[in-house]
Amino acid sequence: MEENERRTRIEELARQIWEAEGRPDGQGVRHWMMAERLLDAELQAAHREHEQ
Repeated sequence: MEENERRTRIEELARQIWEAEGRPDGQGVRHWMMAERLLDAELQAAHREHEQ
């Protein structure tokens, strides 16, 4: 995954998290970090699936 794709996907996930939590103020960094972890998990799952 290219860096631009990665950033776009993290932005999407962070926004989804923000919305799911009721759009709280001041949680952007936490949402971004959560989104990074989610993306890493998605990529690992896809990699494992591809290996089978």
